[in-house]
This record gives sequence, C-alpha cells and structure tokens, in this order.
Amino acid sequence: MRSTATDLALYRRLLRQARPYWPHLGAILALSLVAPPLALLVPLPLQIAVDSVIGSHPLPGVLDALLPDAATRSPSAALFLAAGLAVVVALLVHVQALGSWLLHTYTGERLVLDFRGQLFAHVQRLSLSYHDTKGTTDSTYRIQYDAPAIQWILVNGLTSFVSPALTLVGMVYVATRIDWQLALIALGVAPVLFGLLSASRHRLRSRWYEVKEHQSSAMSVVQEALASPSAWRRRRRCWSASCTSARACSPSASCSS
Repeated sequence: MRSTATDLALYRRLLRQARPYWPHLGAILALSLVAPPLALLVPLPLQIAVDSVIGSHPLPGVLDALLPDAATRSPSAALFLAAGLAVVVALLVHVQALGSWLLHTYTGERLVLDFRGQLFAHVQRLSLSYHDTKGTTDSTYRIQYDAPAIQWILVNGLTSFVSPALTLVGMVYVATRIDWQLALIALGVAPVLFGLLSASRHRLRSRWYEVKEHQSSAMSVVQEALASPSAWRRRRRCWSASCTSARACSPSASCSS
C-alpha cells in the first residue's frame, strides 16, 4: 500500500514537472489513438480490388453511400478507387508516423533538457561536504544518465500504456458482443498476470536501484583511474619546474626527479 502511494506521489511530481508540455503530450496521445484506425484501413483497398473488381460484391457500405452510382457499379471505377485509397491510406500512415516521431523527439528532448537544468542547479546548491562524501562523478551520472528517465516514463511510457489499454477494452467489448462466456474465460487469465506483475515489481525495482548504484560506482572508479595519470604528470611538471628554479637560484641545490 505504501509503495502504491509512493508511486502515485512520484507520478504527480512528474506531471507537475511536465506541465509546460501537456499540449505536446496530448498531441502525442491523440496521434497514437489515430494509428489503430489507420492500420485497419490498410487492407481496405485490397478488399475492394478482390471483392468488387474481380468479384461481383458491392463496395463497403460507407463508400457505397458516399460515392455516386457510376463509381460504384463500374469495375474500372472500383479499381481506380482501390488504387487511390491505397495511396491515400499509405500517405496518412506515414504522415501519422512522422508526426508522432517528431513530437516524441521534441517533447522528450525538451523534458530531459529542462530536467537536467534543474538537477544541475540543485547540485550547485549542495554543500561541498556532500560532494566530498559522494564524489562529483555520482552527481554527473545522475544528471547524464538518470535524467532521461522522465522521457521514458512520460513520453514513451504514456503512449505505450494508453494505446494498448484502449485496444484491450475494445477487444473485450467485441468479444463480449460475440460471446460473453468466451470473453469471461479469456479475462480469467488477467488476475494471474496482474498477480505475477505485482509480485515481481518490488524485486525488479530493488535490483534496478542496485544496478544504478553499481554503474555510478564503476563510473567513479574509471574517472579516478583516468584522472590519476594526468594529475601525476602535472605534479611531475610542477616538481621539475621547482627544481629548475632552485638550480637557477642556488648552484648547490639538488632535487631528485
């Protein structure tokens, strides 16, 4: 129960953080909802070509009601209609994909940039004792590698959750209209899946924290190992400069390299 309350508080903070980008997130959600209907329209031109051009079936009801009789009764007109629909549907699918990609990229990068700026400002306000204790590499790791998590949750996670959830609701509705007993049997697996997810969530989260701590520690070790030779070379240059000055001032002065 406490974990659920903590998660809700975290989500509220994330939503407040992303308040300037709520219109962008809404547009991303709207474009993700447009994708399933467009995917359902992809086989429509082929259906018209097979059923109404090669076969003798009439056009689908909506097209038959909208188009004039000359376009619905002629096989040649139905073929041109199928070709035109194929081009229009393909164009709409690619436009939707392009718009979704642009919004995903822009919104995600802006969220990460603003969040990194706030983290950097917070790190500058911390005391020097904190940096001496934790090391500067840990703060750098949090800004560089942990900040993109806001993009994964709000941009990628939001669309990845809402669109499948609506698809599930639609499938349940259709299955219920066909046979409610069959739909009830299919939904019987859902509690088991939710139970397994809830049982594994705490373990995965604790291990995730351990992995991030190990990555931060490893980055600190690498930075110290790479910085040590350069610091040693700087010390040797300083010692050499000191020895040169000492020899110039006193002929009897000696120092070992």
